[in-house]
Amino acid sequence: MFPSLKAFGKVPLSPGVFAADHLRAAAKKVGVHIPDGHRFGLHSLRHSLSSFLVVTAKVDPKTAQQFLRHAKVQTTLQLYTQANGDETRAAQGAWLKALRAPTEKVQ
Repeated sequence: MFPSLKAFGKVPLSPGVFAADHLRAAAKKVGVHIPDGHRFGLHSLRHSLSSFLVVTAKVDPKTAQQFLRHAKVQTTLQLYTQANGDETRAAQGAWLKALRAPTEKVQ
């Protein structure tokens, strides 16, 4: 799919070259903030995929684990999946409402 121009298309690009030359530039072009010196590559997409599957698409964590080929579901949930900021704020709002605290003072 992404042949090496140096090898006249006989071998694929290495993942590192693909990430540095194409993936990072495409991510920045669509607005992903990647500070200078921070790594961004194919592995970053595994974290995004895990979060999308479990948090947004509501896929069963065991299915996400198998999809990502992790040996343990704990790896998927504890290391790869990140909470969605909107859902976190909604949960905080629900908690404050349950406590009957004034929500307009909380940011």
